[in-house]
Amino acid sequence: MQSNAHSQQMAAMMPTIAGLPGAMGMPPVGFQQALAAAAMGAAHRVPEASSSTAPPDRHDQPSRQSSSRPRSISPNGSTSKRMKVEEDADGEGELEIDVQNDDAAAAGHSNGTSSAPPSSIKAPKADGRDSTNSVASSGASTPGPKARNPLEQMGIPGGVFGNLGMNMNPLAAAFSRGGLPPIFDQHAQARMAAGMGIGGPAGGLLNGKPAYSFRTVDGGVLQPTVFPNDAFNAPGIPKSVNRKFELPHGEVVCAVTIAKDSRSVYTGGKGCVKIWDITRTPENLRTPVSTLECLQGNYIRSCKLSADSSSLIVGGEANIITIWDLQTGTIRSELDSESQACYALALSHDHKLLFACCADGNIVVWDIESRTKVTSLPGHQEGASCIDLSSDGSRLWTGGLDNTVRTWDLRERRQLSQFDFPSQIFSLGCCPTEDWVAVGMENNNVEVLNTTRTEKYQLHQHESCVLSLKFAHSGRWFVSTGKDNVLNAWRTPYGASLLQAKESSSVLSCDIASDDSLIVTGSGEKKATVYEVTTYS
Repeated sequence: MQSNAHSQQMAAMMPTIAGLPGAMGMPPVGFQQALAAAAMGAAHRVPEASSSTAPPDRHDQPSRQSSSRPRSISPNGSTSKRMKVEEDADGEGELEIDVQNDDAAAAGHSNGTSSAPPSSIKAPKADGRDSTNSVASSGASTPGPKARNPLEQMGIPGGVFGNLGMNMNPLAAAFSRGGLPPIFDQHAQARMAAGMGIGGPAGGLLNGKPAYSFRTVDGGVLQPTVFPNDAFNAPGIPKSVNRKFELPHGEVVCAVTIAKDSRSVYTGGKGCVKIWDITRTPENLRTPVSTLECLQGNYIRSCKLSADSSSLIVGGEANIITIWDLQTGTIRSELDSESQACYALALSHDHKLLFACCADGNIVVWDIESRTKVTSLPGHQEGASCIDLSSDGSRLWTGGLDNTVRTWDLRERRQLSQFDFPSQIFSLGCCPTEDWVAVGMENNNVEVLNTTRTEKYQLHQHESCVLSLKFAHSGRWFVSTGKDNVLNAWRTPYGASLLQAKESSSVLSCDIASDDSLIVTGSGEKKATVYEVTTYS
């Protein structure tokens, strides 16, 4: 009985493939019709937020479904990438993504439109380190081959048609070579059905529009998320964002931080951090109040304030991490990461320990007071790219260019678990009030994982890699930014799209004020933007 019900569900979700037997007596659907339906489903977009952003229709999901684009894997089983800002021919810096082993056919967006090939984030291999055994985890997946055509983006293996003849149905051809049909691949099943706009809620449509948020429990089939009635307008949820002012840093802004009192913003670019007093009038915000020259002209990747805002810790594309005395504007001390770069920093909740994500994959831990190295946490097989602490401060979460997210016990200083993904991890954030971790990836997706049970959400709004992510201090919403020039705001945990703000260049970094009233972003347009958040009461 249960098997029969499952068969009926599959028949309702999946179209019959031309050239293959129909499912449960359904009439066959031509391959060209299927692709046309998928293209139509991908054409829907979420309305963009302007400087004064009104939310979209709040009780449906008005965006298109964006397919995952798995990373290609080199013959030795690892990807080659490192996170670096380089200068173009005109001498202007731009943080871009360079995927070694990618070819021209693989450079397009998941919606089929082409994009200029990206050019420069690579991760050095961590030579000589043993692999950490993978621990089974919720939502774990195995890196797969890179999608090279629209068929593969729907979960269908590609590159197999050459020896099969042009008259054979291409879907049937894919299956005949041993590829896994979507009907047996749960993730591809949901993506394909959503793209074709079939099957009601199970097929990716809510209120007649393609879904962008999908939920799975215990490794089951991804299903379109049904949002609660107050998903978009509950108290404390952003209603709009307004561009308050811009801070003309003058170089690509790879790191931003807002002071706890929301009076100062720190922007990190090439070789310096600039400090801005945002209580000034816009006319007086054309120049910073102070500039800290650091990292010997290399790009800043992360900066963190001490608890009393008297010190600023700066890391980037150099082996040195610098601790600044903000009262005197002088360097208090320097820490050697023993790696060529530090991609991300975090402080323990008591601000006694500093954690650094290094280019060699290690997480280095220092005692802030004594300036001594406490330990190093090996595990990531390529650069460790992002970091955050759990809400109770007992666990450390890190993401890496090895397609994994790892969690660490800070008391025992050991790895607890590993989550495997089909894409490199560029950004990560822990919800400060609940057991959720959000992950931003190179394949354009955001995934939100529950840390205590096997439940997760997969969110499709970005059209390029997700470069930064930050939870509001209330924990009720979070933002992500990307190479698609977009700032997205999401409802925790299920990812209702609250609003979008479009910028004119890649949005590389973000932060949220302690009272959730401001969002600041750093972009490739050599400036930071400060947004004022209006919420529902």
